[in-house]
Amino acid sequence: MWHRHSTVKKGMLLGFLSVFSFSVFARGEPSEDQVKAAFVYNFAKFVEWPANAFTSKDAPIVLCILGKDSVGAALQLLEKREVQGRQLRLSSISHLNEHLQNDSCHILFIANSEAARQQDILNELGSAPILTVADNAEFVKQGGMISLYVEAQRVQFAINQNATHYNNLKLSARMLQLARIPR
Repeated sequence: MWHRHSTVKKGMLLGFLSVFSFSVFARGEPSEDQVKAAFVYNFAKFVEWPANAFTSKDAPIVLCILGKDSVGAALQLLEKREVQGRQLRLSSISHLNEHLQNDSCHILFIANSEAARQQDILNELGSAPILTVADNAEFVKQGGMISLYVEAQRVQFAINQNATHYNNLKLSARMLQLARIPR
């Protein structure tokens, strides 16, 4: 009975997130890229960064997009939305090191154009409190935090909890309930 209740609860929460995700974009059926962008936006709502990750109480949450792909283009539509009482600011970047020195990334979306360099990018990040997200299922296996992928014609996500703990990020229990968590 508990398992059935848990499954129903997960389905309801996933439905809520999906409906909310669709409302982020214009009317009509959203594209796969828009759904993935909405997931990234929702991830920002369910992450707690350490206090020292922000320069001030009203500093924006900066979503850095490394590389180019269609999900990155869909993310541009989220510019200046509010998340956790902060403005979401987007930054398209080509090199990570300048942003690490300035502490100017809170979320790093790694585009498919950078898939071959994912491991090097993660090594460069070290233990910086930056939520890392990529659009492929292998990312969490390489040490990334969140992988977006499509399964059974639905956008899914997996979370690497070891990576989030190592980088001092706390994820909401609600978010963890919806994710696949590889062992």
